[in-house]
Amino acid sequence: MCDHLPALHFGHQVDAVHWHPEHRLFEVDFTRLDADGRAASTGRAHTRHVVLGIGTEPHVPAPLRPLLNTPGAPVVHAADYLGHRDTLLAAGHITVVGSGQSGAEIFLDLLRHRPAGRERLTWIGRTEAFAPMEYSKLGLEHFTPDYTRYFHALPEPVRDRLVPAQWQLHKAIDADTLAAIHDELYRRTLHGGWPDTVLTPGVRVRAAERRPAHAIELHLEHTQQGASTRLTTDAVVLATGHRRRPLTPLLDGLAPHLRHDGRGRPRVDERHRLVMDPAVAAAGCHVHVQNAELHTHGVGTPDLGLAAWRSATILNTVTGKDTYPLPARTAFTTFGLREQQQRPRTPHPHRARALTPSADGI
Repeated sequence: MCDHLPALHFGHQVDAVHWHPEHRLFEVDFTRLDADGRAASTGRAHTRHVVLGIGTEPHVPAPLRPLLNTPGAPVVHAADYLGHRDTLLAAGHITVVGSGQSGAEIFLDLLRHRPAGRERLTWIGRTEAFAPMEYSKLGLEHFTPDYTRYFHALPEPVRDRLVPAQWQLHKAIDADTLAAIHDELYRRTLHGGWPDTVLTPGVRVRAAERRPAHAIELHLEHTQQGASTRLTTDAVVLATGHRRRPLTPLLDGLAPHLRHDGRGRPRVDERHRLVMDPAVAAAGCHVHVQNAELHTHGVGTPDLGLAAWRSATILNTVTGKDTYPLPARTAFTTFGLREQQQRPRTPHPHRARALTPSADGI
């Protein structure tokens, strides 16, 4: 597809994507990096298809950003926890912010390595409970191609209501981890003591600042009570999850050709293609996206269990044939009334199994 990059290349940074109307191709500007990550040379490739799978990056909510890159008490994102674990364990009081799987695992690890009765741990998160992940077999059918197709066909306002309401499908905590935390806390009460821990869901951080003597002050608000307080701590672990990297400025050059929904987000069709103006589509050229279509494809968008199906869908579209045959049916659940007349009665013999990696949220 590309005469300048005939094979797979690492160490290249894509700078911009443009549409060339005369060539009826996309132009991809890139920079080749040296071993130290510095720019070595630039180049340009021409292609009919672009597939963007730029992944995610650690997310820090705005109220907590003033704590980053400033001296004093350690403030570490969960992605960097293991590299700073010894420093954190040496701190007096530790606060874990975030009620997803990463926050739970980090809290459990800290708890297991602090002396009984002197744990000095606080765990807070925005969700209304330290809730278990929905991991029933029928519940997991939300992570199937069948549900993705159903979700994509829903009206935009319905999709926007569903995504935040389904947080327990992918932003909660494995039940075994919750049980291990409870067991560890209970064990510490067997001799009449009580662990020096505070676990409070339904809490958001309104502001954060560093204080003298290497302390951190968190301004907290309980979302149900409406009550506010301040917490002084000696270290903070930000188990605040990851967010997808923005498509801009990478696609700024395509802005005149992109179509957007009612909230200004890129429209994405069922085959994971950005919806573009007719001139680009008529040339048979498309930009495919992975993990950038939560608003159009639902909770299964970042799910690793659907990665093979998404990739096969994109490859079949690019090649124009069923290079990878896909099953017509993948779930026992029929998610809508209209689907009852359309679906085959017999499930595919190699029914896809859904896997559900967790994502974290405060």
